[in-house]
Amino acid sequence: MSLRVLLAVAVSFILISASFSLPRFASRTNLPCQSCHINPSGGGMRSTFGANFGRDDISVKAWQDEYALEDFSTKLNNFISYGADFRFLGFYESKTSPDVSSSSFFPMQMDVYFNLAVSKKISLYVNPAFGSYNRLEMFAIAKVLPLNGYLKLGRFAPSHGLRYDDHTSFIRQATPFRNYGGQQSGVELALNPGPITIMGAVTNGMRGDLDGALPKAVFGKIEGHGALGPVNLMAGISSYNDASGGQNLNLLEGYGAVTISERLTVMGTAEQIQGNSATMSLSSDLNQRNSLNSDLKQFAVMVEADYVLVQGFDLKFMYDFFDPNTDVKSGTAQRYSGGFEFMPMGGVEVRPMYRYTKDSILNRNTTDLQVLFHIYL
Repeated sequence: MSLRVLLAVAVSFILISASFSLPRFASRTNLPCQSCHINPSGGGMRSTFGANFGRDDISVKAWQDEYALEDFSTKLNNFISYGADFRFLGFYESKTSPDVSSSSFFPMQMDVYFNLAVSKKISLYVNPAFGSYNRLEMFAIAKVLPLNGYLKLGRFAPSHGLRYDDHTSFIRQATPFRNYGGQQSGVELALNPGPITIMGAVTNGMRGDLDGALPKAVFGKIEGHGALGPVNLMAGISSYNDASGGQNLNLLEGYGAVTISERLTVMGTAEQIQGNSATMSLSSDLNQRNSLNSDLKQFAVMVEADYVLVQGFDLKFMYDFFDPNTDVKSGTAQRYSGGFEFMPMGGVEVRPMYRYTKDSILNRNTTDLQVLFHIYL
């Protein structure tokens, strides 16, 4: 297998962006994503609270005390701060029909974030996304709206759905937001009245940064969270409709999460995708599963269970389902995954995973073994 193919497989396997917040942490703490991130819609550079949470609440305490740097700060001064994410993947894959095996190492990501505080309520945020202009983020945040609201304008990815960190999950692969993609130029605003978040955006869509046509992409989202004793609950619904370029792509996602005693978290989401096959931004693997119909209707589901065995060691199980054409009775893909996340100290994560995919669309089964190394600030 050529190096180019191996790299494509590696990227499509698990290009997990550290720019995305982890929904299970939001459910575990019963806090919105903006509590841990500079970007109020979640993901990307971590705030002081988010950095402290990574050091004090999810890493092995004894190792953190012994090996971590004391008084570490990502603030250069009172108004400039930075962050970073580095991910490195090693994987082995085996497919049947035909029988093919491959393996590789791949440096997946090196992102450096910068935040410039212009005032107490206005800041400029930049993620150069080195080597990939399509992932460039650059926007201004103004926390000036009532009800703890904000206004954001620039180039960003709309916060569609559960923003799950594994972009090989079918709920991410079948949308423009896989591989932390889908950055668009536009305006976003949100209100946060208590435990409810209401968010909306108008952008140029996937057509491009300088799209002068009247049709735009419209995004909307409402999410709520609360607690019943030791049980934290979160639920939301999100819609993205892109009419740019004369083609339509419609995404509708419902999702939820339950955390019991800050230890067991179960998340679930279902995505309905409808659009012209020429405009749907799919991975090469999912493209193989698509019919040639001009108007595709697809459906994807993801369920994840995460259990904190001890602080710094989480067990992880996942189920994915994908139907590439709901108008056709036969042909689906299902994936079963299991592994763990080990966080020895703040800023370090190791994630070994075993995955088995049963694909009746392509009439093949796939076994994946992968280990992800993540260093972050």
